[in-house]
Amino acid sequence: MHGFTADEIVRSSVSKAAMIANASAQAYTMRNISLPSLFGDTTCDVWKQPQHVLFQLANTCFCISYLAPNGRYGILFLHALLILGFLLNSTWAWNVICAPDMFSWSFSFMILNMVQTMFLLYTMRQVKFPRELEDIYVLMFQPLQVPRLLFKKLVSLEYAQICNLHAGEAYAMQNLTKTDRLGLLIAGKVSVLTDHHFLHYIHPRQFLDSPEFESTRSGVGDKFKVSILAVTPCRYLFWQRSNLEYLLIKEPQLATVVSLLIARDITSKLYAMNEKIVTEKGSHLDIRLPSVTGSMTYRGQ
Repeated sequence: MHGFTADEIVRSSVSKAAMIANASAQAYTMRNISLPSLFGDTTCDVWKQPQHVLFQLANTCFCISYLAPNGRYGILFLHALLILGFLLNSTWAWNVICAPDMFSWSFSFMILNMVQTMFLLYTMRQVKFPRELEDIYVLMFQPLQVPRLLFKKLVSLEYAQICNLHAGEAYAMQNLTKTDRLGLLIAGKVSVLTDHHFLHYIHPRQFLDSPEFESTRSGVGDKFKVSILAVTPCRYLFWQRSNLEYLLIKEPQLATVVSLLIARDITSKLYAMNEKIVTEKGSHLDIRLPSVTGSMTYRGQ
């Protein structure tokens, strides 16, 4: 074939194939190099030595912080460890690797966690009350998980007042006093009467008018069906209905607790009245029975 031997033809073909393969490899390499990459060289042919001990301690703090339990103290523990971790990370970034951007981010995160920690400490601070209100909080509201700050708002002058009653003085008079408030007896003893018949006593940490508060609506202007008189000198805490209802709308947790306490108080009053209810034959009649009718009288004190 035009003076070429078979050997020469084979060598020429192999040489052309090698040139084509080499050109293809170069083109592939150029295409790879021209591709934009966010991370630059993504291969790790040579691994660096472990980072400084500050870096290791910082990440140890981060790891432990994520194991914090639930609850306010758990969140406080979380932020405290994050503060320490970001402080170590900032020190490492500034003194060891000299990276201002990493230092700035770590230091900013540390400041944010410090602010959050101070806010948590502020909300967890011990709010103290006068002795008479402290007893009410500890015995009535604390078991129902009401925070001290929320109870402080409930008994603040914005919503509540504390008043005194002399012995024989009336908190409410039958068919005269409007049911536009809710009272809670702090100290003393109060009696409840209807048509001059004794019904039951009210003792400290009991509501004075829970049945009336629960059975009437704001703005209706209903009157008390009973008289409430102080047997001994008394102190009581009371809320105007409009102010209390406004607060309970803003604080759903407090609304649930107050509703529960009122319901419990009404139940205790019904059981107290049960001791005063007798049939015409003189036997006790249980007010829980559906067969209770109007053929009953009130036994005197």
